[in-house]
Amino acid sequence: MVIYNSLIKQIKELLPADIKKFEYKKTAITKGSKNDIIFAKDTAYELGGNQLPCVSTLAVSSDITFSNCVYLSGKDIHQLRSDTPFGKIVFIQIEDISDEDKAFEKIKELEFVRYSFIAQNFMPRVSALSMREQIRVGKKAVKEKISFADYGSALIDEYRKNPIVKSVEIYFLTDFDKFDKFNSLAEKIKETTSALNHILDNVIFDCSSCNLKEICDEVDGMKELHMKKAKK
Repeated sequence: MVIYNSLIKQIKELLPADIKKFEYKKTAITKGSKNDIIFAKDTAYELGGNQLPCVSTLAVSSDITFSNCVYLSGKDIHQLRSDTPFGKIVFIQIEDISDEDKAFEKIKELEFVRYSFIAQNFMPRVSALSMREQIRVGKKAVKEKISFADYGSALIDEYRKNPIVKSVEIYFLTDFDKFDKFNSLAEKIKETTSALNHILDNVIFDCSSCNLKEICDEVDGMKELHMKKAKK
């Protein structure tokens, strides 16, 4: 699975040179429940709240090895005092799966972690349509000085439960001056996944009438996959 490689490279080129890097560590973060609610009186702030810039994306590759580290641009969880812009980028190296349909199913499983993983004292609100992932942070998390290194390491643990996952990198952004460009690339990742789903479902093979033609033309390997499926 290499169709996201170019987009991964472009996102990495946007990231600041002085971004902070944290090694993966065992964390004491407790996993919460999707029914857990953080009320306003218990809220410190929201990551991506109050209509501030907020974007989240995930991309996979079978031939890029990632560092199993967490990265941060901006202030950490316990340093923030009010709603802030928020970005979350997840890169995952997966085993090379020759069956494209199975590979796509596995990608969807990894994407579902955005909805299924909830840490105690954090309440995510995810919109796949708008690519927003707002997180309400509880006062207790700030008081206990939970860090993005803690939160990211817990996420890495969650992703690595999937046997096809070989390595992971997670980036958090709370102070970043290129959200518009990042959002544009995240949109392309979403469109690429939609185009892949389109091809694998054998929906249409007349490229001239397909609204995803432009993204297929841009993504290396998409045309070859399209023709391969058309011959079956």
